[in-house]
Amino acid sequence: MSSLKWIKLRILLTSLGFVIFLGCLLFRSYHLQVAKNGRLFDLASHQYQARLPVVAKRGTIVDRNGQALAIDVQVASVGIHPSQIKNADPVILQLSSVLKLSKEKIKAKLNSSKKFEWVTRRISAETGDVLRRLKLDGVVVATEYKRFYPNKEIAGHLLGAVGYDAKALGGLELAFDNFLKSFPQSQLAEKDAKGRLFTPVASQEIFHDIHLTIDLNLQFIAEKYLRENAQKYKAKSGFALIIDPHTGEILAMANYPFFNPNLYWEYPAEHWKNHALIDTFEPGSTFKAVLVSSALDTGKVNPESLFFCENGTYQVEKRTIHDHAPYGNMTVKDIIKVSSNIGVTKIAQKIGKQALYDTIVALGFGQKPGLDFPGEEQGILRNVKGWSALDQSNIAFGQGISVTGLQMAQAYATFANSGIRMKSFLLSKVVSSEGEEILRQYPSEAGVVLKSRTATQVTQMLEGVVDEGGTGQLANLEGYPVAGKTGTAQKVDSKTRQYAPGKYVSSFIGYVPASSPEFVIYVVYDTPTPQYYGGVVAAPVFKNIAREALAYRGVPPVAETRLARQGNL
Repeated sequence: MSSLKWIKLRILLTSLGFVIFLGCLLFRSYHLQVAKNGRLFDLASHQYQARLPVVAKRGTIVDRNGQALAIDVQVASVGIHPSQIKNADPVILQLSSVLKLSKEKIKAKLNSSKKFEWVTRRISAETGDVLRRLKLDGVVVATEYKRFYPNKEIAGHLLGAVGYDAKALGGLELAFDNFLKSFPQSQLAEKDAKGRLFTPVASQEIFHDIHLTIDLNLQFIAEKYLRENAQKYKAKSGFALIIDPHTGEILAMANYPFFNPNLYWEYPAEHWKNHALIDTFEPGSTFKAVLVSSALDTGKVNPESLFFCENGTYQVEKRTIHDHAPYGNMTVKDIIKVSSNIGVTKIAQKIGKQALYDTIVALGFGQKPGLDFPGEEQGILRNVKGWSALDQSNIAFGQGISVTGLQMAQAYATFANSGIRMKSFLLSKVVSSEGEEILRQYPSEAGVVLKSRTATQVTQMLEGVVDEGGTGQLANLEGYPVAGKTGTAQKVDSKTRQYAPGKYVSSFIGYVPASSPEFVIYVVYDTPTPQYYGGVVAAPVFKNIAREALAYRGVPPVAETRLARQGNL
């Protein structure tokens, strides 16, 4: 081969090599920039970006009058990047002095192998400002929010609590968390080669305020008097409810023992319980009004119908039912007045199981009230097909059925509202941080349960309970007719499933003024001692709450007497 041809071949081969090399280079560039673009972008982003949690401001919870129940206050949290602190001694000295922490604790944080360590969290904003001005290398002072409950224990069980990182822990804080918390919960920030952040974290101020039906003044009244007798009679727990019978609005929901959500970590789990919604119990004699309302509505009995009460003892199947006195013939209204177990048993037998069951269901028992409160219970109501004659008797005087406090209050609100049952509610409205109304709840009927005349007759009988000779005389309120009923129910032992000797649930429930009801009030104590009768332990609390609540609302005394109203029927 001539040298000229060899030179041409070498040029051709060299050119071909360059073409192949260039082709490989182009292919590799395409592969990296197009085919694997997402993966490389993620790797690069990881090197110069960090996703930081944003502790956003939560919405405020207020009562029906705009009084703050739960708010966010600005605080500071202090953290360190140990690798960025070259001269540790002055940093330790300054942090210890400002934060009032031991030098040993701070030194242990500095010796951490982690890239970041919190030194302390949720200190005052003023202390945070002091540290910011010192501009210490590797020290981060972050702005956060801390939940604050300005009324301390007032409505604590209802509100719940919020922990670190704005995490809802219970109560309405948890129930309405999706409204109260802000979005997004994190933000991208840029960092340099040493991991130092140089993008400011913007505050997230998009949230919603919650307006409740609760009245802070009524809540205070209920808690004040609930506490008095709880301590006097050494009750294990208790609650007091106030609701508006005409709208279904819950105006107060007091619980004992008290719980301060500002210091939630100091309380055992039992102290967090909202007993009015979570506890289920046998209601005892307060349930007799339910039986009588059913009987009157069927038309099979009237207030003057006579029943023989067997002189105090009556056999139903294998059980002997007792009254606390040897009663003979009594009218329906007197049976309720003296709270005769045998009397209501006889009434239940006359109307039949189905009629009683239908009324119980229509009043809302055996169903959750629908507040969406965490742990809200529905109680226990067995299907009527499984009732024996003894079951029917027991249920007639409030045994063999379990209820919640709100269910009982709803039932008596139905009596007070001419037989119309209203849906109970706590949430009035939700308003965005821009002032836009997102949601509003209005009063709504759950159903017409009783004839208006039946409700009026039940009211008159319940007024007799607080008159002379009735079991609820200590609830009598001068100037205001009261319709109510006492309850003293044996407690069931959760382990043995038998009635526990000497342990009772004591209660009084009623509405006032009976002629034109403003409030339904229900007071319950668990295991009071040494006294345990509802007429002694709970009835005076009802009276005190009612007196102050009516004065607060400016309700004038009722001049018309009960006897005068009876004569007009």
